[in-house]
Amino acid sequence: MAVSTTAKDHLLDLNGIEIAVRTWGSEGGIPVLALHGWLDNAASFERLAPLLEGCFVVAPDLVGHGRSDHRRDDSGYYLWEHAEDMLAVVERLGWSRFHILAHGMGTGVASILAALTSAIASLQFLDGMGVPFTVAEGDRVEHMARAFRLKRMLLRSRQQSFAEPEALCFDNLEQALGQCRKRFACDLPADAARLMALRDLLQVGDGYCWRHDPRLDLPEPMPLTEREACELLQQIRCPLYLLLGQQGALAEGGFDRRQAALPRQARVTWHPGGHHFHLQAQGQALAQQILRTLARHEKGGLLRLVNE
Repeated sequence: MAVSTTAKDHLLDLNGIEIAVRTWGSEGGIPVLALHGWLDNAASFERLAPLLEGCFVVAPDLVGHGRSDHRRDDSGYYLWEHAEDMLAVVERLGWSRFHILAHGMGTGVASILAALTSAIASLQFLDGMGVPFTVAEGDRVEHMARAFRLKRMLLRSRQQSFAEPEALCFDNLEQALGQCRKRFACDLPADAARLMALRDLLQVGDGYCWRHDPRLDLPEPMPLTEREACELLQQIRCPLYLLLGQQGALAEGGFDRRQAALPRQARVTWHPGGHHFHLQAQGQALAQQILRTLARHEKGGLLRLVNE
């Protein structure tokens, strides 16, 4: 099979919302939907996707992220809405069976997708165990009220021009990269931060500002509870593989808290690095592991490719 690892960019119109999509590989390859994490974008897979030979990797910018449109001011950002968006993307692509490679918050979107469709052939989670942000059962009302107060404050400041435009911008690219790395506690190498930031920056005059919706920094108004997040993991029926960073988001107790919720077929491996270990210096070995997993659940050329 002739393989093209050159990335291509597309725009999909889903009911009036444009979703930016980055793809790698031939459209005839094994279909892989790649879901990025919170405040990331499709560039999260810029290092890994070109190494997945024999695959057609489709990485959308989730709505509000990267180069995709923002939701209306009277709407919000909920994981189940992201899941519905991704189901619409899959239907637009005409995929009747596909694999998911998800990172961070994207694993939460994927766990909801698994409840919406039986077309998922396998799930591979990169440093994530489903829904990342939950609220205690008894705190839901207080959390919702606080979230809506913060949202109103942000919208009011925008409407009344209380926010200084220059406060949202950077004089140069290096300032933006510095904030990007600070956001992830220097988990990202400088060159990886540049990849992510360039897809999320808009040049304004002589400076730069973020493309993503600032409302993404606000708490989700109605997050799921920990019990609901665990139920979403438990209902997964397809093969599930967790590839976790040894210094990642789940390293200090996070994995232990949810381990009991994993379905029986789940398999777990630990990898050197932090939350973005897939953007660090182990791409080839990680890609080979992902390809071997795909080969177990996909008939045809990919199996031959891995065994060559």
